Amino acid sequence: MRSDHAQGIYPSPVNPELLLPCGATDNGEYLFWITDPQEDPDAWTIAVNEARGPRWFTYDGNLTQFLVSVLSGNTTVPQFPRGLLQSGTDFEPSRLDEWSPPLPPASPPSDPEVIRQWARANGYDVPMRGRIPARVRQAWEQAHGID
Repeated sequence: MRSDHAQGIYPSPVNPELLLPCGATDNGEYLFWITDPQEDPDAWTIAVNEARGPRWFTYDGNLTQFLVSVLSGNTTVPQFPRGLLQSGTDFEPSRLDEWSPPLPPASPPSDPEVIRQWARANGYDVPMRGRIPARVRQAWEQAHGID
């Protein structure tokens, strides 16, 4: 995107450094916050990039305003399917009473280099880089009492 912008090929509506992805459609369009001014996120507006093409759409409002306007039919985004709202919209409230925060990992992540050193010292053949074989990791966890 930076290269295209610098060359004037399919340029984004603003400097790509100001674009922060905030959503995507199931068709592949990307929604971006235009992060200007950087110190005032409430003033950030929206840009939509076509899934497989150069077109951009900008909306002069925040993300909530954009969603309300599109879903109420007041704003048409050319990149979105024509029949987007034909089946209607349906909102389902979150059930906070059913939500629980994710649990921390059962064991803290371990340094791959530490595992490699242990494995070599204990006769295992391990690659210098990349994924550590599962059998080696399991042996290391067992030797260190990690369930």
